Amino acid sequence: MPELAALKEELISVASRTDIGFAAGGEAVEEIKRLAAAIELLNPTPEPATADDLMRGRWQLLYSSFGLERDSTLARLSFNMFPKIPVRVCTLWQEVQPERMLYDNIVECDEGPVIVEGRYRAQGASRLGVEFYRATASIGVEQYDAPIANDRIPQLHSDVTFLDDDFRLNRGSFGNLYVLALVDRAPRIWSRDL
Repeated sequence: MPELAALKEELISVASRTDIGFAAGGEAVEEIKRLAAAIELLNPTPEPATADDLMRGRWQLLYSSFGLERDSTLARLSFNMFPKIPVRVCTLWQEVQPERMLYDNIVECDEGPVIVEGRYRAQGASRLGVEFYRATASIGVEQYDAPIANDRIPQLHSDVTFLDDDFRLNRGSFGNLYVLALVDRAPRIWSRDL
């Protein structure tokens, strides 16, 4: 589909100008919303939540409307399980492994990685129920590891609104848009297993 390829390319281009959403604002946000809506209408996968072969892999976050901050804290990235140590966010990844029902968020910071381990289950054709249950971090020489108290966070879900061989759009529990590109369908080692 030439139209779909052109829309994806344009969305990737506009998203790159927002620095993953850190520098999002004004016209860029409106253009991203318009392009995402057009792409969602062309979703080739009727039941993305159960399309394990397409969901599997390491995905790079290209854009988020979540309100990301480049300068953050370890506490904010770990559902307040770790101290409020300042960190600088570089890149965000998501790893989905259907065989183990894993749904992990990996935040690469200048100071080291933060991994928020989660699991998911399909709750319909496009909805994933998501539960994050553990956070780990290697910040400098310090190692952090803590269970996430799920009674402290609302029940979460993610609607997969577009999914093909290398591109995914999700809308989270609070309506936030996530634009992701597949980097590796079958990582030799998953981040949580390092």
